[in-house]
Amino acid sequence: MKSSIKRKVSFFSVLFTFFVDNLGWSIVFPIFAPLFLDSQNLIFSADISFATRTAILGLFLAAFPLAQFFGAPILGEFADKVGRKKALIVSIFLTFLGYILTGYSIKESNLYLLFLGRLVTGLFSGNLSVCLASISDLSKSEKSKAKNFGFLSVLAGFSFIVGAFLGGKLSDSKVYELFSYSFPLWVASFLSFMNLLFIIFGFEETLEIKKNIKYDFLEGFHNIKEALKTKNIKTIYLIYFLFVFSWTILFQFTPVLVIKKFSFTNSQIGDLAAFMGICWAIGSGIINKLLSKRFSNIKVLETSLFLFTILCGLVGFPKHITGIILLLGSCVIIGGVAWPICATVISNKANKHMQGKIMGISQSMQSLAMAVAPIIGGLSDQIYIYLPFIIAAFASLIASLVYFKVKI
Repeated sequence: MKSSIKRKVSFFSVLFTFFVDNLGWSIVFPIFAPLFLDSQNLIFSADISFATRTAILGLFLAAFPLAQFFGAPILGEFADKVGRKKALIVSIFLTFLGYILTGYSIKESNLYLLFLGRLVTGLFSGNLSVCLASISDLSKSEKSKAKNFGFLSVLAGFSFIVGAFLGGKLSDSKVYELFSYSFPLWVASFLSFMNLLFIIFGFEETLEIKKNIKYDFLEGFHNIKEALKTKNIKTIYLIYFLFVFSWTILFQFTPVLVIKKFSFTNSQIGDLAAFMGICWAIGSGIINKLLSKRFSNIKVLETSLFLFTILCGLVGFPKHITGIILLLGSCVIIGGVAWPICATVISNKANKHMQGKIMGISQSMQSLAMAVAPIIGGLSDQIYIYLPFIIAAFASLIASLVYFKVKI
């Protein structure tokens, strides 16, 4: 009985960690575009142009996934060497400090500290692999493991919706006079601190610690190199990279579009992000499940890539916000269908003994795509407001052409 209770408390602690990680990421989603593009904000001098602000925003948005690209593999190795609990304590504590630094930099209008805070948060928030490993350790069977992983997917979608909605409201002084751009960061730091207490007092180590593991600080780059050498799945890696690249531009530059064209507030961006989160849940949950019963994964993937390309290219056509929101919602639903299928196809093409390594490479490819996309999106937005979405459509088109050429 005592062992069962400890297992349940440990399981809840990991779930709470996973929830706070995702919520902490999404709660800042409605903040940064308005922060960088607001001409009244003192983070930039008044003579900095709108185009320059957008380009710097692109670089800033790339900081988090770029730091995660380096941090996630190291954190995974650290967890294998010293145990899950110590890895979670270190990563959560430093993420907590990252939120504090980010909130302080916004309050003080310090751009350099803001970049540093985001890099620190990205570097140590890549503990998804530790959460997954802990859940795997705590699962009694393969069936319960699949069920628990499925629950994590639902929890991720729920936490994004809640985080984006709260971020929009808590950063908008029009909703309540005490709210500000920095307020959601204080909330995120408080939740991280609570999370730290849960892990310290509620989580019991699940791993027999290994002492002979060596750290590789360039593991992310080595993963990319390995992906290019893996013959039977390197093509799907390329398709996955292009798709994630397209999706990231669509997702990251939607706030820029609605601010420039329709003067959206933080609160409205939060509402839009919550709507996109609901669309993602519909695509990855309900529609994906229905389609998988009638069609093969490959058939669904090729149709999804084709539709995603068309819908991304059409985002610039509607003149009214309703049309743009409907197109964005449709893109997100299709993305929700395609993303898990890409991961499944990659997993299915790998030998059983290579699953961990292959999925680690996938994480590196994903982080790299999410780092490159906002930089290109920020530069292209200076030329034409809809150009980022056209580039996203073009990348998706290349992914489709690569797929149809090789027929995975």
